[in-house]
Amino acid sequence: MSTTTTTTPPPKVWLITGCSSGFGLALALHVLNAGHKVIATSRNPSKTPDLVTQVQNLGGTWLTLDICSPESELASFIERATAIHGIIDVLVNNAGYALLGAFECFSSLNMAKKLTSPTPNASAAECLSIMHTNFLAPLSLTRLLIPSMRTRRSGTLINISSTAGIEAKPSRSLYSASKFALEAFSEALYSELKPFNIRVLLVEPGAFRTNFADNLVLPEMELPGDYRGSEVEGVLGGVLSMRGEGEGKGMKGFEGKMGDVAKGAKAIFDVVEGTGWAEGMGEYLRLPLGRDGSERWEVKLKSLRENLDGTEMIWSRTGED
Repeated sequence: MSTTTTTTPPPKVWLITGCSSGFGLALALHVLNAGHKVIATSRNPSKTPDLVTQVQNLGGTWLTLDICSPESELASFIERATAIHGIIDVLVNNAGYALLGAFECFSSLNMAKKLTSPTPNASAAECLSIMHTNFLAPLSLTRLLIPSMRTRRSGTLINISSTAGIEAKPSRSLYSASKFALEAFSEALYSELKPFNIRVLLVEPGAFRTNFADNLVLPEMELPGDYRGSEVEGVLGGVLSMRGEGEGKGMKGFEGKMGDVAKGAKAIFDVVEGTGWAEGMGEYLRLPLGRDGSERWEVKLKSLRENLDGTEMIWSRTGED
């Protein structure tokens, strides 16, 4: 009688940025509890000693990383991180922040004001700062890890985007610009790296119970009076009402739709592993998360269809005779 031996795949090594709160922390804990290895990072681990201890007690490693460091320093960091377990199987570009306000209030002379601590790259103009943190830094880390993944023909690159990367709304011009850029980059990379068996996954969370409001950045310039009663003022007021509430208060207008960050972390893990909720599901570039996420998709798809149909009388006449 022949017997079949089932080989259990070795645990994967996950490198996750921005682990001091929100999705980064929840994902780090979920991955560790699932028996895999985690290298968690944050800019100031000394500010969250209890979280560092919690991750370490589960067998994880916590390293200091400012993702906006020069690329030479990022390269050295990747070398140190890889040396811990000899490999990095999954990169999660999660670290980032939101910059909200009327676009005209942002300028090259106008430094961003963070509500709880100095902004990343506070010496840079607001538009450059958010693009560096939310877009250029993930590009650098991704580029540094592609060669090793390509050589061994395996790896997963996860970019945490947002529904703001699907639908740009008033007050979110710069934030959405950074996420739209990340989406375009990931979309191109998805096909570019597929021949090397490297997976690219875009995660698009909607409204979740995180400390989003406490990490929000506003322009120094006051909102002009003409915006009184506008959607911009409404969005800012709703978000600022959550300040100091941590993860305990939902966002105004999203009652009953707020996502559970622990469930979001499970969803990401299951999709990467092809298990649990994702068992039998095909491979897709984008992973919307949260009850409101699908609503934003539907609104955007409807808008694009209406735009295409409404301009057919123009674009249909622009081909060569």
